[in-house]
Formats: sequence, C-alpha cells, structure tokens
Amino acid sequence: MARRISSVFLAILVTLPVAAATRMTYEVNGVPTPIEWVPTAFPLRYEIDDRVAGLHPNAVAMIDRAFSAWAMVPGANVRFESRGVVTNARSSDTDRVVISLADDLLAGQGAAAITSYTYDTSTGHLLDSDISIDPSLFEGGFNAQMALQHEIGHVLGLDHSAVLSSIMFPYVGEAGTPVEFDSDDRIAIATMYPKGDPTLAGATLQGRVVGDHGGIYAAQVVAVNDTGQPVGTVLTNPSGEFTLAGIPAGRYRLYAEPLDGPVALDAMQGCWRHADPSAFPTEFFETPVQVENGKLYGNLMLNTAGAVQLNPKWIGIVRGESTEMSLSGSPVDVVPGETITLAVAGDGFTSGMTEFEVLNPALRRVSDFEWASNFVRAKYEVRADAQPTSAVVVVRSGRDLATLTGALRIQRAQRGRVVRK
Repeated sequence: MARRISSVFLAILVTLPVAAATRMTYEVNGVPTPIEWVPTAFPLRYEIDDRVAGLHPNAVAMIDRAFSAWAMVPGANVRFESRGVVTNARSSDTDRVVISLADDLLAGQGAAAITSYTYDTSTGHLLDSDISIDPSLFEGGFNAQMALQHEIGHVLGLDHSAVLSSIMFPYVGEAGTPVEFDSDDRIAIATMYPKGDPTLAGATLQGRVVGDHGGIYAAQVVAVNDTGQPVGTVLTNPSGEFTLAGIPAGRYRLYAEPLDGPVALDAMQGCWRHADPSAFPTEFFETPVQVENGKLYGNLMLNTAGAVQLNPKWIGIVRGESTEMSLSGSPVDVVPGETITLAVAGDGFTSGMTEFEVLNPALRRVSDFEWASNFVRAKYEVRADAQPTSAVVVVRSGRDLATLTGALRIQRAQRGRVVRK
C-alpha cells in the first residue's frame, strides 16, 4: 500500500530511529521511519513538463544542473537519468520524477515550488516523488538554481535543515548568489545513500540530551570544528538520543540547541512536528571530542536544565560607511579582507548585557558592542586569508546562551531571503 504525502503529518507512538542530518520521517508499521529510495531505484528518471521548460530559456539546463549537483556529492551513491521535456507530463506516474507546473497550487502560500512524495507504508521505501513549480520561480527575484537543488533534496528524502547555510534551509537566497552545498548537506546524502561501507566513511557519535523532564525530543545536536564550521547535525529522538554519523576525522565541539527560530518545528515534516516545541538553553558538551574515521564514540551526555528567554532569530550586515541594515533569518556573506558591522536580533536581548561572537578565528571584533531595541551590533574585520566556509554565531546574555548555526558564510556573494518549501 502506498500513500501520497504533501502536508500530511502522522502521530508518533514509539521511539524514533535517528541518523545524521534531518530526514523525512513517518510512522511505518508503528515505528517512525526515515523514508528513502532503495538502492535499485537509481538512477532515478526525471522528466520536465513542456510548460515548465517554457518558463525560462535556461529552465531545462538549470533543472539538469540541480540533479547533477546531488549526483556529484562525494561518497553519495545518487544517480539520475533525464527523460527530457515531455508534453503534459503527469505527476501521477510512479516510475519517474516529474517536474510540472503548479498552476494555482501555490497561490498565496509564499512558495515557488513544492515537492510531493509517495512511499510504501509497509516498508518506508519511496516509490515516487514529484516537484511542482510556480511560474514565479524563474521571474528573477531569487535564486532559482538554489530552490531547485533544495526541492531535489526533498525528492531524495531530506527534510528541512536548521543550518542557515544549508541548501535544505527553508529559505532561498537572492538571484545571482552562489549555490553551494554545506557540509551538513553533503554528509546527509552520503550517509543516506553511501557508495561504500558507511561505517568507514567518518566517525559516528552517539549520546543523549536531557532537560528538566528527561530526554529532549527534536533538539538539534551540532558538531563544530576548530574553524567554527557546523560540520554535521542531527535531531534527537523522543528519548533525547542521537546518532551523528559520517563526521570526518578531526576535533569537534558539540552543542544542543532548540528549534525555536528562524527554523521551528512547524517547518518540518512528519513525526518531527509532534515534538515538544518548548525552548531549552543551548549548551555545549563539557569537552571537545577528537574522532577518527570508522570509529564509534558513545555515551556523550548533555544535561540542559531550566527555561531560557534568549532566542536570536535574525542577523544583518552593514558594509563600508553605509548606515542601512536589514535583518533576516538567512545567513550573511562576508568577503576576505573587508571590515563589516554585524548585528544579531531576537527575543530576550538586554541592553548592555547581550553580546555575540563568531566561532571563526578569521573574524576579529574591532569595536565595542552597541545596543538598540532588540538587537546588538559590533564591527568585525575579516582576515584577508579567510577560507570559504560557514560559521556559527554564539549569543550570550548573562548566563543564557543561544546560537545561530551557519548564520555567517565567508564567500564572495550575498544572500537574501525568500520563502521556499
């Protein structure tokens, strides 16, 4: 028996299995199960409705590039086969991925594309997945290439990510910005569809996040390397347990944060939406972990107790002598060698007390903090030899600690914000 899922959310009854990154997860035979394609489903065939092809001169090329991008992720056994442009392509066909025109499906929803999928309710195996595109996708206001790669991530079984710099983040950048997979995207798909022995493709970290009332469900656990890059993430199961797989050899700090904005639980699919949305203080694990590929590191425990008022949700940037600044829930981009003003805003900010830091040694704060209303700002210098990467922004206010994961990227482009689904 198969069921078509678009915005249908199922109830949770038992403990949820967990793995690296966030996967679309539904109840199968009473067990919450990440849904995925069987290996023999590849190469996935896809076809493009001729009405979509007519939306933009480069529409077909952009769609082909989006599929190719996922297929080229190192360590991932993902392949596609194009069937070209088809007149009146039907999304009801279950032997192919159909990219069709949404017509009025997305009217008023603030989204330019949506992915629906069918899975076998007895096994959790994906049977079909299709993408519906609104004409506004190619109208030039935002990055259509990024949006297409995002939707194909859903086709493969990935849910939204709370890493702001991830392709699977629920918002897409402005037209013309670079389209890059974040480390979390790459690890997600390589551990989901590994080319070789998955136990050898990085380290596996296991542990539990516990709060005032026991295990915390859907806490995001993040592994951060020495340059402040969020290398991999995972959400905890209803008991607070997590398994973070595919982490490359190196030294990492781990922390757990709530999904309380800019990505919240209502942005997720399936079982994740039934987690307790109550906030908890972001906490770093007591000691860093040095890991080697192919090894398992267990019993990583984190106790985080009490309520928290601090909740950063937005970040903004000012360049040069400009005084204009806009805050958004999307990452900001900085350029090596420049001096910029960063601002972070949200709930629970206190003038004279709330401060923040960028977990990347290539950024150095060169001014005092300034406060206004619900945000704090400071000037930073970016080293000329700064390497392209994403970084975590940590906000402190008294004893409260909170994070914006992947809120800053070092690269030569800038990103805005448009909703994607």
